[in-house]
Amino acid sequence: MTTTDPPTIGLSYDDDGAGPPLVFLHGGWLSAESWAGQRDRFGNEYRIVVPDLRGHGRTGPSDACRYSVGLMADDLDSLLTELGIEECVLCGLSLGSMVAQSYAANHPERIRGLLLAGAVQTFPPVPIPGPMKRLLTPLPMLGGSLTFSGTGPTFRSLLSTIRPLTGGPWLARDPEVRSAALDTVDEMSKSEFKKVFSALYRFKAPNLEDLGVPARVVYGEHEVSLVKRQSQDLARALDCAVHEIPGAAHLVNQDNPEAFDEVLSGLLAEVES
Repeated sequence: MTTTDPPTIGLSYDDDGAGPPLVFLHGGWLSAESWAGQRDRFGNEYRIVVPDLRGHGRTGPSDACRYSVGLMADDLDSLLTELGIEECVLCGLSLGSMVAQSYAANHPERIRGLLLAGAVQTFPPVPIPGPMKRLLTPLPMLGGSLTFSGTGPTFRSLLSTIRPLTGGPWLARDPEVRSAALDTVDEMSKSEFKKVFSALYRFKAPNLEDLGVPARVVYGEHEVSLVKRQSQDLARALDCAVHEIPGAAHLVNQDNPEAFDEVLSGLLAEVES
């Protein structure tokens, strides 16, 4: 299934089940497939919508020379409008959490509940003044690495800089989950990889203090401490609980799906009540 209404480029998505809409947004350089476990778990009770974001998965490349989180949030709005979804519970991981933040801030009337996983307010998760951030941009170095090494090796190089901060694999502790994620990165083109990185780097978190809907913030036990800190700040802004999932790293919904699904079930119960 696809939607082609402007301003989307025609997002590919899965739309299954009946019941209240539950929308999942995947992380950067990944795909809708990363939510397969949650589709199985909640598909009998909810209408599950899982798009591949612009530049990712089955949606693939676009002609846009520059991506932004706001552009991806606009894509999501057009998709939900095309599907006739007036309001939903929205769950986003990593890049998906940024898109979810932006969408919730711009369309609060369409949000019944919000779950942010592995969420940050800036990328990297250290606030840097605007002029300094533009001066220190890693995009030229990233472009060189992509040219000479490709997407997979470049991504693995980025992971190697994070590993010392977590004492082990940061992306996922489960070897099968980690391997599947890396395979997905390998399939992305160099230009799309760079555009996605740029969107992450330029993200500015919106103010969610007045959102006023049931919410949860989730991160893995083995998440980077800086991400945990910004996630806790988000939880305070949303006035909601924050959950640390044991045994999990960044891809928290796949590393420990049972614990993640329990948190989401609690959110859904609060929304329905």
